[in-house]
Amino acid sequence: MIRIDYLSRQPFINLLKNIIANESKNKNGFSIAIDGDWGSGKTWILDMLESQLPSDEYLIFHYNAWENDFYEEPLVALLSVMLESLRQIKKVKEIGGKANVVSSSILTLSKIVGVLTEKKLGVNLSDTFDAIKNTNAALHDAALTDDDFNTLLPLSNALKQVRKVLSELNPDFKILLVVDELDRCLPEYAIKVLERLHHVCNKMPVFQIIAIDKSNLADSICKVFGKNFSNPSPQHNTMQFADSYLQKFIDISVPLSNGKPNKSLEVMNGLEKGFCEWTRKDVPVAPINFDENFLEEFLAEMFNGIDRRLQEKIFSQVDLCHKMTLATGEKSECCSYAVLIYEIVSCIASYVFHSKNLCTVKNDSNGTFTLVFKDVDFSANPYADKYKQLAENLKDFFCLNKTYYTSLYIKSDVFFIRDEKSYLMKLLADEENIYNDYGQKTYFNFIAEDKAFLSEYDKIMHTMLFNS
Repeated sequence: MIRIDYLSRQPFINLLKNIIANESKNKNGFSIAIDGDWGSGKTWILDMLESQLPSDEYLIFHYNAWENDFYEEPLVALLSVMLESLRQIKKVKEIGGKANVVSSSILTLSKIVGVLTEKKLGVNLSDTFDAIKNTNAALHDAALTDDDFNTLLPLSNALKQVRKVLSELNPDFKILLVVDELDRCLPEYAIKVLERLHHVCNKMPVFQIIAIDKSNLADSICKVFGKNFSNPSPQHNTMQFADSYLQKFIDISVPLSNGKPNKSLEVMNGLEKGFCEWTRKDVPVAPINFDENFLEEFLAEMFNGIDRRLQEKIFSQVDLCHKMTLATGEKSECCSYAVLIYEIVSCIASYVFHSKNLCTVKNDSNGTFTLVFKDVDFSANPYADKYKQLAENLKDFFCLNKTYYTSLYIKSDVFFIRDEKSYLMKLLADEENIYNDYGQKTYFNFIAEDKAFLSEYDKIMHTMLFNS
């Protein structure tokens, strides 16, 4: 499946590949953390990174800690992931001379998992072990014997055997251990995973990449160790304590921003296909045209620094409400990109900021007209701080210089529709027209046509989000 780089992440992936190339031969191992907010695309980056590394050179174990947290002992989950990866590699004919060490490692890890599981769950796995021995008796002597089972009971002995397997694999492969979704685990489990990784990989030729949201993980670390920094001092706070603890496991931490969307309509997952370019033959001088280029510019600026998961939720909500509005029989004269932009901004107001109010045009004393969310700039909205970037993006995109509107006949503080942005500001703000002439009245007639449809859209949006 083709993966689209919506957030221009390839330079970050290249950085990771360079670090791996420089440190993967380190006999004592190396570990890095990708530190990014929830939804910033860490999993996507890891998947892309793995797909771009040569499979004949790297042995990659991808361990999703959250998906495997039903194992009480993280080591069992980690070994299960390693086993699955090795079994997949064994199916590849091109591994040639590496087949023996892969098969031997599978047998050894299978026994370790079996013993750990049997002792914990009381399951008799002797039949499974017999099947393994029968299918590969020649390798059995080179791996563990039945007598070794008794020595595996202590967890420390199991860890020694795993480390031995990694040492045997290392001459044939560069070993990469990828750990994802750690910050979604329960605090105690997340800490246990970190400890097990340290026990397995410490001073071993293994390159680790751990995806985390450090701020989230910091809270978990402090909670587990009973540290309360409700009134932090400059010398003691949650993040400092977490950083000190994480130094044990992580050599370097690489911050990941929420990214900047490409100027492409593909970020909308097909939502734009229900809309069209805005063109009117009866528009007066200085025609306005909402085309794909303008829509791409809006999307790139509006969602700059906004995590991909939130973008997808917004587009999904818009798509659903738009279809439900069409189902009422209400029709827009032209379901243009101008209508789509209104629907996106309206969804952000309702879905993100939990506000039924939309926007207002702010007449600034610094010589600009600015479009802002009503409940974000001018009230104590509890979501305003968390999603401040969205509000700032809207304000930055819709900021017009008053001198652009100045002429012999028009005062500089009079808002006048002359281009796409000024048209949208009037569509989104729903304010009185101050300056009247034939051209402006024509624009407002177009806005009124769209408003009939969009008022029904807003009603459905509010019903879904505020009356459920």
